Amino acid sequence: DKLTWHFVAPKVHDFTWAADPEYIHDKLVAEDGTVLHFLYKDKKEIKENWKNLQPKTAELLKYFNEHIGPYPWDQYSVVQGGDGGMEYAMLTLITGERSFRSLVGVTAHEMAHAWFQHLLATNEGKHEWMDEGFTSYISTKAENVIFGENKENPHAGSYRGYMYLANSGKEQPQTTHADRYDMNALYGASAYSKGAVFLAQLGYIIGEENLAKTLNRYYDEWKFKHPTPNDFIRVAEKVSGAELDWYLMDWTQTTNKIDYAVDSVEKTEGDTKVKLRRIGPMPIPMDVKVTYADGSEELYYIPLEMMRWEKPAEKDGKRTVEKDWAWGFPTYEFSIPASKGEVSMVEIDGTHRLADVNQNNNSWKKEAKTAEKAE
Repeated sequence: DKLTWHFVAPKVHDFTWAADPEYIHDKLVAEDGTVLHFLYKDKKEIKENWKNLQPKTAELLKYFNEHIGPYPWDQYSVVQGGDGGMEYAMLTLITGERSFRSLVGVTAHEMAHAWFQHLLATNEGKHEWMDEGFTSYISTKAENVIFGENKENPHAGSYRGYMYLANSGKEQPQTTHADRYDMNALYGASAYSKGAVFLAQLGYIIGEENLAKTLNRYYDEWKFKHPTPNDFIRVAEKVSGAELDWYLMDWTQTTNKIDYAVDSVEKTEGDTKVKLRRIGPMPIPMDVKVTYADGSEELYYIPLEMMRWEKPAEKDGKRTVEKDWAWGFPTYEFSIPASKGEVSMVEIDGTHRLADVNQNNNSWKKEAKTAEKAE
């Protein structure tokens, strides 16, 4: 009087199993044919959230399929259980008694692990940021879309986490083994926040279109092959044409920080001279937004010499490309012709995708003239 179940899981490196006589079991067939299973406790107060979660999970699957690569297995299960959220092959255990937004958020993150942990299968002990960071990056982007939030920088939370780490005085390189961090909070900020910023900032460096192509090609070339950090950055180099070994080294193998400043803006007879200064040891190419007195804006792009490459123009495509900035020089100057108008503001990285650890010196604004008192 017993049933025997045989489970077949091709190409997986771990698994879990869950059972509860009180589980409700719902199924939904996604657009790509994947069968989505939902198993949750028979509690009145959570049923509505778990029912509403199901179409959102299908939307998440579609987003990850398009922005990473096709999910290869026949099914995926979202199961109430565990102590927060934990990913396994074709299944996640999540605590289910939470708000709807939180329920979708944890599902998005754990489901994205199906690609970066179980499909690509990076060694999470040695390169924890390639799993947790990449997962945080893509799940945050997915949530921004499926909830229609339309945030200009959905990764602002990850940037805040990295800033805390960078300015704590306790940061350890991302090459630190996951079990060797001095504190758990340092591991979390390094793996999740700094790992997500690695990708978000790479979009600033090579352009968002090139980053999107990089993630797709990374999936195509390295699924089920256990890639290393160098394997990923080589894909980014092949897609973009830029030299990026410096970025991988400084960001992941050291605790070097990015800190640039607008040193001075001086108006002369013929033009306006802008002087920038590199304070931190880590180099970066530079987008500088110039605002004129009439309210118009212009982007000045300063390539990084060691990249041997220029980022394609983004958005409206209007910009002025200046000469390369060689890392060996701590300062850099460029001129704005007087014919373009009076300069009222100069700002490094107006999109805030650059993880500059001190943004108080990233802009210069012309002081307004004090009105003369009436006699």
